[in-house]
Amino acid sequence: MDFYIANLRGREYDLRSRSNSEDREKSKITKTAGGNDKEVNVVKTLQLLIVSTLRSSSSSNFHFSGSSVSGNNRNHTTFITGRDLEKHGSKLHFKEMPKLIPFAEQKFHKLRNECRKKSILFTDPKFPANNSAIFFSRSPPSGIIWKRPGDIAEDPKFFLDSASAEDFAQGSLGNCWFVAACASVAENPDLWKKVVPDYEEQEWSPKNKYAGIFHFKFWQMGDWVDVVVDDLLPTINGKLIFAHSTSKNEFWSALLEKAYAKLFGSYEALTGGKSRDAMVDMTGGVGESVRLSEYRSQEKKAELFKSLLYAYENKALMSASIMAVTQREREAQNEEGLVKGHAYSITAVKKLIIGTSLLAYFKREKVYMVRCRNPWGGVEWKGAWSDGSPEWQNVSESTKKELGLTLDHNDGEFWMAFDDFCQFYTDIDICHIVNTKRLTWKMTWKEFIYKGEWKPPNRWGGCGNNENFLDNPQYLFRIHDTQELLLSLEQSEKRSSKKKGKENDVIGFTVFRAGINQKYRIHNKLYDRIHSGPFSNARGVFARVAFKKGVYCIIPSTFESKIRGEFILRIYATSNVKLRELIKDGPKATRFFRAPYLAATAVNIFRGEQLFTDTSQHKVYCIIRCEKKKQKIPSVKGSEEFNWNTRATFFRKKPEEDVKVEAWEKRFFGDRCLGYVTLPMARANWSKYKSMNTSTRYVVQNKDEKSGNYDKNPQYLWIIVQQSEALDTL
Repeated sequence: MDFYIANLRGREYDLRSRSNSEDREKSKITKTAGGNDKEVNVVKTLQLLIVSTLRSSSSSNFHFSGSSVSGNNRNHTTFITGRDLEKHGSKLHFKEMPKLIPFAEQKFHKLRNECRKKSILFTDPKFPANNSAIFFSRSPPSGIIWKRPGDIAEDPKFFLDSASAEDFAQGSLGNCWFVAACASVAENPDLWKKVVPDYEEQEWSPKNKYAGIFHFKFWQMGDWVDVVVDDLLPTINGKLIFAHSTSKNEFWSALLEKAYAKLFGSYEALTGGKSRDAMVDMTGGVGESVRLSEYRSQEKKAELFKSLLYAYENKALMSASIMAVTQREREAQNEEGLVKGHAYSITAVKKLIIGTSLLAYFKREKVYMVRCRNPWGGVEWKGAWSDGSPEWQNVSESTKKELGLTLDHNDGEFWMAFDDFCQFYTDIDICHIVNTKRLTWKMTWKEFIYKGEWKPPNRWGGCGNNENFLDNPQYLFRIHDTQELLLSLEQSEKRSSKKKGKENDVIGFTVFRAGINQKYRIHNKLYDRIHSGPFSNARGVFARVAFKKGVYCIIPSTFESKIRGEFILRIYATSNVKLRELIKDGPKATRFFRAPYLAATAVNIFRGEQLFTDTSQHKVYCIIRCEKKKQKIPSVKGSEEFNWNTRATFFRKKPEEDVKVEAWEKRFFGDRCLGYVTLPMARANWSKYKSMNTSTRYVVQNKDEKSGNYDKNPQYLWIIVQQSEALDTL
């Protein structure tokens, strides 16, 4: 593991050490080198040096950066940029960067050094500059000549000034979805610098010996892939035929498109797609698709605008498109100047103040606005709030300046009222840049990642409509407080297999409330279903789901059964959720020198009724006693009714021994037992429990009944009991 500690009052410390620990996320600064005492001592010395420096400084300024991943043992680069290291001391935990994988085993620096030593320009044998790199289903147009930037323009530049949306103009390839995504990324320096590593070293300049080789990074299924390309680009009559910059001598956009084409096998593989996929590939963010037909009412529109404004203010990338129903409609322009089947970048979301006077400001006259950009340039919206429309006369000059309003009819960028936006566009793609950094002012999310696979013989069960639905990967997580989780499921990219006719599978996920003591896989569908869907043939699906405190199981699946494929499941929470995969079906029936398990009993405490005669609020919890084991059901608050709907499963050595459920009132000065229910487990009851899927009302018995000192008003617990001699059926 490589450690970099920087930004300490102008001093820079660099320590490199190797670690074979499988649990790198839990590595502490004093336990770094996996048994190498010398390296551990060096780390300890470095830690003391940093802490002493912090003590001598009254204005130390550290912050964490990086994102954590889970998975197999890898060599990662860990960035430690922390504030107040002295406060955390030896309890400081490191966050790991995803693994960087050289695509096609081509290592950029090694190849560049070889070319420089030989004084030759790099020619890529893995993606040769010929017709197969352009199309796989048809022959390319005649007259294509592959040229290097120096043969296309004088004084070629990788970047001219800096990156911007104007660096991307769509060529003759039907990949507006990719170009729109690139334009969005180009507006954020933190993002495009992820895609374009060491961009200054790749620039044409006297200090960098030109070798005709460049590289770009793309996120693929949880890892960053480094793609190397030569700079031979397809031209006709000396002009680039695919994506290009509006400046003739700027080439980073054309080279980025070539690297993306290489990743998937050809330029043709980039025809048709969703901007969310390209935005995710260039950021590692979380993609979300929004269908505008679901937001027709004014209330729903206001809710959507609020979400888009929040996403924009939190640096999310967004694009919009109009669905083309037929092939003939694709790229057809409507009367308002919008193009169907075409992706537009969303470059701003604003509440615009109407009126030029100070009085208008205090009246808070506002209109919801969205700014869009057409990758083609020139073809723009012609309706209200378009460039030069009379609506802008009611906007003050200061507001226009704040918006950066240019009213250029040929730049492809334009404003629309949100109502018009919702009327004409059909879909929005969003890429959320989830903040997983610590010690920042913004809301911080914890990221939990699992890579998995749908595969035979018993991990490809299809969706909930299929009999074998539960034969899918299952992941258990525990939530300690009520919160909203972000759930993302991505399948492996099929774009590289387009020439074989492969398309995305229909995927989705289902969430169940699991047992509070769940250790093994779920085997029946009687568990409470919290969320299902969305199922889509998109590369990724996303949902925001509100959860209460409890234990849950998420099951990612394809829609049809027996579909093989890889996936990555990501969960974002504001606190720890303790995510883990459920592997085992159940305990072993026989154990060495121990009594065997003979049956499994599941007890679901559904709700309580009439536990108190008053109407004041009480906290009540339950305890299930089964043989020598007990399980506490967390307390809930109520007066007349108490809803738990919490399940516990027990594996039995003496399955005919009765199970007892106790109800307890939680009190400040000692808890009070309200009574108990005895669940008869004699073999005669097993057939009833085997098929039970609805709750039964049981009368609560009071411990003081014999003395006559008890509440004679009937109290009830509603309970579901299931019993099975097969240990892997509950």
